[in-house]
Amino acid sequence: MEKILIQGNHFVDESGHQVLLNGINVVCKEPDQGYLFPGLEDVFRNFSQMGFNLIRLGIFWDGVEPQPGVYDTAYLERVRDAVRLAEQYGMYTLLDMHQDLFSRKWGDGAPAWAALDEGMPHPESCTMWYDAYLQSEAIIRAADNFWKNAPAADGVGLLDHYAAMWTMLAGYFDSCESIIGYEPMNEPFMGSIARMAFGEAAQKTAAQFPDYNPADLTAMKPEQAAFFMGIVSERLTDFDKETLMPFYRRMQKAVESASDKPLVTGGNIYLSSTIPTGIARLDERGRQIYAPHGYDAVVDSDLYESFNKANVEMLFADKRRSQLELGLPVIVGEWGAFPSKDFTGDLIRHMNGILEEYLWSSTYWQYLPGLDTDPNYAELGRAYPMLTAGTLKAYHYDADAKSLNLSYTAEAGGTTTVYCPFCPSEVKGSGPVTSGTEMITDQACLVRVRAEEAGELTVTIQ
Repeated sequence: MEKILIQGNHFVDESGHQVLLNGINVVCKEPDQGYLFPGLEDVFRNFSQMGFNLIRLGIFWDGVEPQPGVYDTAYLERVRDAVRLAEQYGMYTLLDMHQDLFSRKWGDGAPAWAALDEGMPHPESCTMWYDAYLQSEAIIRAADNFWKNAPAADGVGLLDHYAAMWTMLAGYFDSCESIIGYEPMNEPFMGSIARMAFGEAAQKTAAQFPDYNPADLTAMKPEQAAFFMGIVSERLTDFDKETLMPFYRRMQKAVESASDKPLVTGGNIYLSSTIPTGIARLDERGRQIYAPHGYDAVVDSDLYESFNKANVEMLFADKRRSQLELGLPVIVGEWGAFPSKDFTGDLIRHMNGILEEYLWSSTYWQYLPGLDTDPNYAELGRAYPMLTAGTLKAYHYDADAKSLNLSYTAEAGGTTTVYCPFCPSEVKGSGPVTSGTEMITDQACLVRVRAEEAGELTVTIQ
C-alpha cells in the first residue's frame, strides 16, 4: 500500500492519485477482550469486500499504560497485529485514543490511576449515558485535574504522562506506513466548564425571556434556543482555543519527536452538534486532519421515527464551513450509530449523499459483531472512486439503478480505481477511455478507468 499524504484539503497517494477513504470504526471497549474484537481476520476480509479502505481503530489509555509509566507491550503488539491485518486486506488505519466518560472507572479511556476524582460522587444511573458528563461530580473533577496537569501518585503530571505515552506510541507504530494519522483523544471533555456554560446560559436566558422554562428545554422557542446556545457556544469555543488547542500542539510535539504522521483533530465532546468549533490549524505545514463527528439528537435512543435529516444536513454544512476555513482534509470520524432496522439503509443513503456532496472521507460508527454480514447495513458498501488520476470534481452513486457517475479533471494515461458493489455491464466516458474490471466477489468489483486524454471527463459505470 502506498503512503497517504495530505495535499491541501484532500488526500493523495505517493503516485499522486486523489484518495477517498471509506470505512468504519473498530472500537472494542471491553477490557476482558483485551480491547480488541476476536475474529478480526474474517471481519476485515468482509470489510474489504464491502469496499472499505479505512478503519478508525480504537486504543485505550487504560490498555496502553495500566500503571504510571508502565506500558503494556503485549497489548501494543496485538494492536500492531490488527493494523497489519487491516493493511493485508487493503485498509489504512487511523489510530484513535478513545474515551467515553473519561475513564474505565465510569466508561472507558483513562486508567483508574489517572482518574483523580478526589472521592467525588458518581450517579448510579442517567437517562442517557452521556448525561453523566454534566451530572457526575467524579467525572468533572477527574477531567479538571487532567487539564490542569495534576500529579499522579508518582508525582508526574497527568498531561506529562499523556505526552510521554504519545511519544512512545508514535515511535512504536512509526514503521506501520498504513497508519494515516494519530488522534490524541476522542471527544475531549472539558470538565466543569461544560456545566458552568449550560448553567450560565440557563440563567441569562431566564433573565432575557420571562416565559423560558428550564425544566422543559424541548419547549424552547427558536429565539430562546439561539440565545441559549450562543452563550454555550462562546464558552466551549473558549475551551477549544485556550485549552484544547494547546493540548493538541503539545501532543503534536510529542508525536513529531518520533514520527512524521499527521495529528487528527476532531474537537471537544460537543463536536457532533452544531456548536461551532474553536479548532485551528496546528501550523502552516498542513500535517493535520480535521475529523468532525455528527449525529442527530435521537442517537442512542428509541426515537428514530423522529430522525431529522435536515438537522444532519445543517450540522455537516457547519462542519464544511469549518473545513474551508481550516483548509484541511476531512475524515468524518463518527456518524450513524444506527440500529439494525428496516429504515437503516435509507439513513445510510442520506449520509452517503452528504459525503458525496463534500467529497469527504469517513468512518461509520460503529462495527459490532455481526454488522459486516447484516443486510440492514449493506448500504455502507457504496460505489465510490477510491483513487482518482487527476482532480475529483463530483460523483454520485444511484444504488437503485446500480450506476455511478464520476466527473474529474483527468490526467492523460492515468488510471482511476472505482469500487462498485455491483457487476457493471458498461463503462462509458465523455472522452476516450478504456476500462477493466477486477472481481472481488460475485457481487462486487474494482473498475479501473484509463483516460486516454487530459482534461475534463465524465464517466458513467452501470
